[in-house]
Amino acid sequence: MENLITDWIPTLLRKTSEHEGNYWSVQANLDGNGVSYGILQWTQKSGSLGRLLRAMAAADPIAFGRFFSASWAKLLDATGRASLEAVDGVALWAEPWVSRFASAGRWPAFQQVQARVAAESEYMVGAIEIAGLLGVSSERGMTLYYNRAVHQGVSGALGPAKRLVAWYAEDPRRRPAASNDIIAQYAWTCASKFRRTSAPERRNYNDDGNIWWSPVATEWSELGLGAHRVRRVSVSGVWHAVTGPPSKPWSLYDLITKRSSDILTDTTLRDAAVDLGIVGRVA
Repeated sequence: MENLITDWIPTLLRKTSEHEGNYWSVQANLDGNGVSYGILQWTQKSGSLGRLLRAMAAADPIAFGRFFSASWAKLLDATGRASLEAVDGVALWAEPWVSRFASAGRWPAFQQVQARVAAESEYMVGAIEIAGLLGVSSERGMTLYYNRAVHQGVSGALGPAKRLVAWYAEDPRRRPAASNDIIAQYAWTCASKFRRTSAPERRNYNDDGNIWWSPVATEWSELGLGAHRVRRVSVSGVWHAVTGPPSKPWSLYDLITKRSSDILTDTTLRDAAVDLGIVGRVA
């Protein structure tokens, strides 16, 4: 019987946090999401920050009150409602809140909470479902699925997997023999929704207007079978969905393709199957 990898969750979290942040990382209102915090950059607007803070407060209420001052209950109330409202008249992405978040992130008990919440999160549930759909549950595959769930949301990461499975079903010969090629096709499917070769009918990609279409002159190359290291190539007539500051936007297609390539070519990640049964028991 195959020996399953049992120590894969810390590796997955470390590889994901390399792109997101440290335990104490604080980002200020990126894309209108309010404050983003920690190893997964839990956001205020999504409500994920509120869930994390409640877990931190439950784990060590004395320390939570010490780090977040007498207004800790107001903080839990506002973030618990996924509100972007100010607390004590100050936005959470401004001082003194930024320093409070950063200091709390250096407290060992709260770092353990972040790791546990990340390991038992909806992102992990989504990654496990993707592994089941694609039939690949390697450490490398789980790291990529989890990365996509964190970055694109669980439904946004599941959609490409379901489309790829349906595409395989139409013609089973399309399914590659190599597991890493299946992962690469999944990653490419995730990225391709943010790329088009004709002018869009409208500039905005989404209703919020924080993602929009922009013509590009270069991009990272497609993740090909057996060749997962991308290179910068010139293109014409190509549009990418971009976000970030209007003065310096960044391409979602490029971000996904490059991150996926880094995971697929990471020599420290293992290609053996992992033990999915330890989720919820080991953080």
